[in-house]
Amino acid sequence: MSKAELMKKCRAVSERAAQTLKWVTEGKLGLLTIALNHLTLGRAALYAAILESPNSDFHFPTSSLDSAVSGLRRAGTLDHLPSGLLTRAWCFFAKATTHKQLNNETQAQASMKSAQEDLDEAWEIAERGPMPLFLADIHLHRVRLFFREDEYPWESPRHDLAEARRLILKHGYLRRMEELEDAERAILRQ
Repeated sequence: MSKAELMKKCRAVSERAAQTLKWVTEGKLGLLTIALNHLTLGRAALYAAILESPNSDFHFPTSSLDSAVSGLRRAGTLDHLPSGLLTRAWCFFAKATTHKQLNNETQAQASMKSAQEDLDEAWEIAERGPMPLFLADIHLHRVRLFFREDEYPWESPRHDLAEARRLILKHGYLRRMEELEDAERAILRQ
């Protein structure tokens, strides 16, 4: 699929989510529905920002993702909150990467810290759950986002990969196998 086709799909998803959000807010429907629509808008905007160009001035969807996480908290549904935290962590990491490219170390460090905090909070929720599929996702996000950093905030990328593999196989979460294998190729060959 071409970049233009992917961008078109992101726009279509954003338009549907915005329309749904409008209907939901006008009808005073549930907090969860509103939060999930903010999450969809934030994800589509994040994907579009990443697709646009690594050299452009990204406009990251932090407000949509902040609204999503806040709404998921207010809705009191912990089974959805890790999804919002994982997406927002990815957004913070992308912002940190852009700040590094612009030689703005202070902002880069703040964004990296925010990404780590979101991953840690998602971990606490998923571990208490228990939510093993989210634990696998968190291991993958940790590795994907932080493996190139000088100081890895958790045990090690190899440990996170091994744990992700164990959870994916144990729970039949096979839709994550391609992502896991890609991460293993990228990280283990270093």
